[in-house]
Amino acid sequence: MLVLVRWVDIIGEDQSPWSTLEEAKAMKPAPITTIGKVIENTDHYLTVASSWDESDEFLGNLNCIPKGVIQEVSEINLDVSDQVPGDFDEKI
Repeated sequence: MLVLVRWVDIIGEDQSPWSTLEEAKAMKPAPITTIGKVIENTDHYLTVASSWDESDEFLGNLNCIPKGVIQEVSEINLDVSDQVPGDFDEKI
C-alpha cells in the first residue's frame, strides 16, 4: 500500500553556540511529508520505503516514523506497475 504521511520532525540549532530567548521561542517542529510504501505498521511506529525493487527484496529511502508525531496518513491509490512502459530503459 502506498501512503502519504504528514508528520512533524525535531529541529535543532547547532550553527551557533548561543541563541537569544526570542530565537529559542521561535523554534517550531518542522512539518514533513513522506510518500512511500508501507513496510511495517505497529501501534508505535510506521515504516515506509520511498524506493523499492520489483521483488521488494531491496528497499531505499526508509523512514521509521513514531506514531506520536504523525498528523495524517492517506492511502494513495496508484498501481505503479502500470505507470512505467516496458521500454523505459531505452528512453533514458
